[in-house]
Amino acid sequence: MSLPAYHPFLAVHSVGDVTVIRFTRRTLLESEAIEAVGEQLLALVREGASRLVLNFTAVESLTSSLLGRLFAVHRRIEEAGGRLVFCNVDPFLLQIFRVCQVPEKIPIYADEKEAVQNV
Repeated sequence: MSLPAYHPFLAVHSVGDVTVIRFTRRTLLESEAIEAVGEQLLALVREGASRLVLNFTAVESLTSSLLGRLFAVHRRIEEAGGRLVFCNVDPFLLQIFRVCQVPEKIPIYADEKEAVQNV
């Protein structure tokens, strides 16, 4: 599988057989951006990426709509026999994730290295 090096809202690279995705914007509030991110992530899954790490280093906030998209991607990856994990989640964002029960469904790791090792 050949991965594109860059998407408009995502930076994508491989670490072995793990696909690491970093958001390129601090916030994703516009519906067009949220739709694009969801489609870009699903395209990676369709292309064969089955072990994904979403790195939230640059993210300050996100909408419930984007969170819903991330859950949809998670379901699709699990259906394909793969795994999705998050890492480098800001403490404020982590509180939101806990309220939405994200850690019960999608593991969250402190840093990218730990996430790649555990995906």
